[in-house]
Amino acid sequence: MNIGDLYTPQPQSVFQDEPLADAARILCHRHVGALVVLKRGEALRRPIGILTDRDIVRGEFRRGADLYLLTVADVMTPDPLVLRTELGLAEAIEALNARSVRRAPVIDASGALLGIITLDDLLPALARELMTLAGLMGAQAGREGRH
Repeated sequence: MNIGDLYTPQPQSVFQDEPLADAARILCHRHVGALVVLKRGEALRRPIGILTDRDIVRGEFRRGADLYLLTVADVMTPDPLVLRTELGLAEAIEALNARSVRRAPVIDASGALLGIITLDDLLPALARELMTLAGLMGAQAGREGRH
C-alpha cells in the first residue's frame, strides 16, 4: 500500500501573501488543522509552506502583532515535508517521524500539489496491515500445529 491510496485530495490551501486573520478563519470554518501554502501566480501549485493553528498562535505571540497585520508567510512553516504518491506506508511514517510532523502535502512527479496525508490517514491503514500480518501468522501457526 502506498500513500497514493490514502491521501485526501484537494487540500485546503492559502497563498503566502494573504492576511493571517483570513487563514485563521479558513482553518476555523473548514475544521482543518493545516493549510498548504502556495505562491500566488505559480501555475504548478507547488507547496512552499504549511500553516497550522499552532503556527498562528506561536507566530502571533512571538511577533506580538495583530493577526490582521501579519501575512501567512510571516508565520508559516517554510519548506514543508512533501511526499510523493508512490511512497510506501512505512516510508511515509518514517519521513513524518524524521521531520517530527503530523501531516504533509502530497505531490505528483512535477511537484504539483495533489493532496495532504496525515497520521490520522496512516494509522488505520497501518493497523489493517498489522491485522493482516497477524492473521497470516495465526494461519501459519495453525498449519504447523496440525503437522
